[in-house]
Amino acid sequence: MSVQERLSASIAKRAFMASYRGQAAEPAGEPPIALVLGTGDIASAIGRELFALGWAVVLLRDHSVPVLRRGMAFDDALECGSAELDGVNALLSPSAEALPPLLRARRGVVVANLDPAVAASACGKVPDAIIDARMRKYAMPADIRPLAACTIGIGPGFVAGGNVHAAIETLPGQEGGVVTLGTTANPTGKAVPLGGAGAERFVYAPIAGPWQPQVPLGTWLDAGTIIGTLGEDSVLAPIGGCVRGMVRAAPGGVSRGSKLMEIDPRPEATWRGIPPRARRIAAGVECALATQTLDRIVAHA
Repeated sequence: MSVQERLSASIAKRAFMASYRGQAAEPAGEPPIALVLGTGDIASAIGRELFALGWAVVLLRDHSVPVLRRGMAFDDALECGSAELDGVNALLSPSAEALPPLLRARRGVVVANLDPAVAASACGKVPDAIIDARMRKYAMPADIRPLAACTIGIGPGFVAGGNVHAAIETLPGQEGGVVTLGTTANPTGKAVPLGGAGAERFVYAPIAGPWQPQVPLGTWLDAGTIIGTLGEDSVLAPIGGCVRGMVRAAPGGVSRGSKLMEIDPRPEATWRGIPPRARRIAAGVECALATQTLDRIVAHA
């Protein structure tokens, strides 16, 4: 990013924060509402960042993609009632009716198991922002621009000015970049290396069937260790390292080819907290929201 681009981003960010703080200072003012589609590590990093900026945030689970890096996400709140990520709590909304008071209270990020349309309607007003962070690499997203004042798509498949107002790059080396017109980069199909390990650090389901993990997140193990069962077959760790991610047990079955586990071979590996890549993408969302807000301020000046 050039000096001029960094300066423009800084100006936009300050304008956005000034705009929000002006609203929040009003006695009857309520925080802006953001719906984040997804509860994985990227969606959770975005939700945490927006909550820290003063937004009321709802994360909505995507059932088509099981969450892998659960120690780096708010998704466990849907199973346990609450979760914590880098000092910010997440609370479960058990129903659409429970959303409004939880959002007003702002005791943490709200996590819900609701259809996006139901959640948006339950908020009592049109959401100020919708961020699609479901990370469906090869899907063709629908146009969500009519659903909120600002819509942002994360990763491949999004078209700024086409199906969202702005999009954020997730390609290695470009993550966090803001696209204000046109498409995001296509996926490469290659895993980002960690400690020299690429796709081999993931465990994929070779067949469809019930999945039962046998080691917890954060476990350090050797290559060849039994990590779970898929149907009647044992699943072995492909490499040694720390269990960075693992999908929950699925008695009803997982689909063939789905990710079951991730192993980080680095000595400094961790399975908790917001990873650097997710943090950069969340910063891109903050910048995109600031830019969109600044554009609206200028347009109505």
